[in-house]
Amino acid sequence: MEATLISKFSTVTHFELPQLPNNIPFAYHPQSATISAQIDEWMLRKMKITDQSARKKMIHSKMGLYACMMHPNAEREKLVLAGKNLWALLLMDDLLESSSKEEMPRLNTTISSLGSGNSGDGAIRNPVLLLYKEVLGELRAAMEPPLLDRYLHCLAASLEGVRKQVHHRTKKSVPGPEEYKFTRRANGFMDILGGIMTEFCMGIRLNQAQIQSPTFRELLNSVSDYVILVNDLLSFRKEFYGGDYHHNWISVLSYHGPSGISFQDVIDQLCEMIQAEEHSILALQKKIADEEGCDSELTKFASELAMVASGSLVWSYLSGRYHGYDNPLITGEIFSGTWLLHPVATVVLPSIKARDTLLGLKVPVPLP
Repeated sequence: MEATLISKFSTVTHFELPQLPNNIPFAYHPQSATISAQIDEWMLRKMKITDQSARKKMIHSKMGLYACMMHPNAEREKLVLAGKNLWALLLMDDLLESSSKEEMPRLNTTISSLGSGNSGDGAIRNPVLLLYKEVLGELRAAMEPPLLDRYLHCLAASLEGVRKQVHHRTKKSVPGPEEYKFTRRANGFMDILGGIMTEFCMGIRLNQAQIQSPTFRELLNSVSDYVILVNDLLSFRKEFYGGDYHHNWISVLSYHGPSGISFQDVIDQLCEMIQAEEHSILALQKKIADEEGCDSELTKFASELAMVASGSLVWSYLSGRYHGYDNPLITGEIFSGTWLLHPVATVVLPSIKARDTLLGLKVPVPLP
């Protein structure tokens, strides 16, 4: 499988990145600057990161700001905790993905013990797990028990999803589209980061009928799928040059697509999938509002959850985690054009097609 992907990608030097639609309302939290700094400094302090280069790398990932974009209407105290949870799950996901197949069961058992509160004092030495232990303690104190129970249930499902991802990575195998979609819904942690934390941050109380309704599940899945699709598109350069590109929609569509499918065809297909999920989110939001009424807790939830999707889109364009640090391309704007695959940073030039049209040329303009 790896040889097949390498042969497909080895000649790719650039591709055309279309302008992605952004029709879902987006906002920064009014106190984003101070809240994001508080969240990031907390992580750096807890992880004891003092090296200036390492600190810069973490800060330029903009995870604190990501939390402020996902939950722009949250109370400050709850948003700070949501940001801590975001950092903890990101670091834990990185830890799990870098683990061996043999290490995975032990790590999963330890994390499950953290979730149950039975980890034991002094038994954990890993700084990431200690960080998550602290976050879980704060969540237990702040969350109502039914919501915490659902958080822990989602955590167990996410750990299983990560296990499957590590299995494919170890074998360097590429899952089929359906398997990949369901696995990524789990290992993307979006049921927690999107669904549970939206309820928590906004003080939304959904009843059992609402939680168990098919429309509720459809909305969660659609937001999760949207976030993953955007993530896989904009993180591909980083994953490709890091050698960990088997678990990505681009690789899945390339490997399992029809014979002769080009890299650009795959990019275009992925962008169409992103647009379809955006339409789905907006349609489900309207459906819930029409059925539940504007004052319903589920309607409020649908409105806030949609902003998790739009916040994820904007963050994916401005995070140094994907595009390189001190990259002048990162301005907060959604960029498009000719993306040159470069090992160090994202490089996007004005579209070749646009320059062809502008100059009246019938052949591509040579890239500088």
